[in-house]
Amino acid sequence: MNTDLKQWVSRYWLIFFLIIVFMFMAIFKISFKDIWRTISSLKLWQFGLLFSVYVLVSCSLVISRKYLLHSLSSPSRLKNLLLIHFSSRAAHYSTPAKLGFPFTVYLLKRFENIPYTTGTVMVLIEVVVGTGICGVIAFFGSYFYFSEKTNTFLPLLLFFVIPMVTLPVIGHILKKKAGNSRFYRFIKDVHCSFSHLDTYHSLLYFLIMTFIQVFSGINLVLLAYFFSADLTIWQAVVAQSAAFFLGALSMVPMGLGVREASVLFFLYHVGVPKEVGLSIVTIQRLSLIHISEPTRPLYI
Repeated sequence: MNTDLKQWVSRYWLIFFLIIVFMFMAIFKISFKDIWRTISSLKLWQFGLLFSVYVLVSCSLVISRKYLLHSLSSPSRLKNLLLIHFSSRAAHYSTPAKLGFPFTVYLLKRFENIPYTTGTVMVLIEVVVGTGICGVIAFFGSYFYFSEKTNTFLPLLLFFVIPMVTLPVIGHILKKKAGNSRFYRFIKDVHCSFSHLDTYHSLLYFLIMTFIQVFSGINLVLLAYFFSADLTIWQAVVAQSAAFFLGALSMVPMGLGVREASVLFFLYHVGVPKEVGLSIVTIQRLSLIHISEPTRPLYI
């Protein structure tokens, strides 16, 4: 996707989102009246409960970031991390590229005086661990729900063997090409920052992020429950993990359309009514953008 198109998508995301919604309505033959009737059935206390879950998930992510920075020998203040978290999310949802990442590194340096290298390492760890957990859950969950499950050993073997083979090869190439260039000096600095994270802290951080990913599925379960649809926490976690993973791979700003299509496809597969599924993804997208918007003046 070229830069101009990304800018258009980011600037006029609501128009693009409405077009996508109308496309889904045409594909699934859902009327606007059905969508409105489903969404309007939500009560104010239900919106409040959904918002509370979102706040709890966000606070959990901020606490996990504080723990990660502490493990990298860079203590930080919770108040500033909250500010940086919501500011970076706003940057993700209003820029043509993933500018929330460098913006996070910049704010960590500005407010907490955390070196750019350490901030970059923190972001890299978050991206790798977060995307990796979503990828693992999406892989096994999709295999469980969509395959015949006649041969489980082969996909498990490929899933673990491929990274074990490719990672040492990449490490060998980087080591072989290491020199005095600016790029490889930066790689060396990043490697030194990674060395502050020992096995114990790495494992504990992985468990914390896994718990957060599972906990975030509660929002989807609640929405389905409010719309009188059956959805287990495991189904919700798989659906959201697959949607996030595919949205990240697509490189589409905000994962617009990709995440919605992924969640819709999965919800429809597990028996959630079409109009309920479309109502769920609409509420999720609009509420997520609305919550992130108040921090926008911080970086304009």
